Amino acid sequence: MDLLDRVRDLAADAPALTETQLNDARHALLREIARDEPRAVRRNRRWIGVAGLVAASAAAAVVIGMVAGPGGALPAAAEVFERAADTTLTTVAMTPKPGQYIRIEETSTYRLGWAPDASQAGGGWWDSRPAETEATVVQSRSLYVPADRSGDWVRDYDESFEVLSVSGPNAEAARPALVSERIGSGLDIEVFPGGRYTEPDAPLVDGEARTFAVDGLACYVDEMPRDPRALAQWVHDYEPVALAPCPPPKFTEPETFNLAPADLRAAMFRALALMEGTKVVGVDGNITTVAYPEGGESDWMETIDIDTTTGLLVGRGNLDSDRWSSRVAVSIIDALPDTAVVPAR
Repeated sequence: MDLLDRVRDLAADAPALTETQLNDARHALLREIARDEPRAVRRNRRWIGVAGLVAASAAAAVVIGMVAGPGGALPAAAEVFERAADTTLTTVAMTPKPGQYIRIEETSTYRLGWAPDASQAGGGWWDSRPAETEATVVQSRSLYVPADRSGDWVRDYDESFEVLSVSGPNAEAARPALVSERIGSGLDIEVFPGGRYTEPDAPLVDGEARTFAVDGLACYVDEMPRDPRALAQWVHDYEPVALAPCPPPKFTEPETFNLAPADLRAAMFRALALMEGTKVVGVDGNITTVAYPEGGESDWMETIDIDTTTGLLVGRGNLDSDRWSSRVAVSIIDALPDTAVVPAR
């Protein structure tokens, strides 16, 4: 039984959603668009319970199809992963000096569809599904991680936003909602002491709010094996837990992958090199794009962009859909920019 089957069993007795709840979920989907891209923490976060765990478990299943036996010559994708593993062990891109910050900027391009609905205040809503009226938008956001990771982490949710195009029969009527429902709207800057946050809407434990990690992969660093085959088996055996303080581990989210220790990044690359069905689908200078099976019951192919000069992940997308993709830039900065002013506490 794979992870998706386990989660379906957990959700079998869940009550059906009302139309109001479905509408709320549609708007939440816009802010959590393109499947698990990116699982940003929110000031007005909503717990989706087991339904949200389904997507998370599919993410964890990404290495379930790994081979176990000895192989012959490495395929092209495996060679890329092996080369990236060697490179990431020596990169200094993730080694800030005291007082500096790691800045991880993700610029995402979305193609959204407009769903007209006269019962909605705005006349409908934007989401990730195709429609007669569509828009293409580009949005950037950044995470600033201090050299001393016990300090304040800062997220700028709404660094930039640009509407590239809106077309279709409802284009003018739907355009205003692009701004009012933009991803991260109303969130702006948020601070996470020690890289953790409190989820106000999550169930209390012993009468107290629970604390969650911004960098979910960091929760598992100490227990994740550095031997590639052992690491692949560790992920295979991982069982998701509803409302856990950390999401299921996933090797292909640039933000959390890049923040991992160098030896673990190398192990993850080498574990990915064991995966069946991967293939190189593009090379642009020092950026190589590798497609891999999404996992679970899906036959879609996800993509990651690897910078072969740094051994870091610098983008992601989907080979079977062009409705969302992103590029990631990692840099070391001396101080927070003026645009990321930390709110007074």
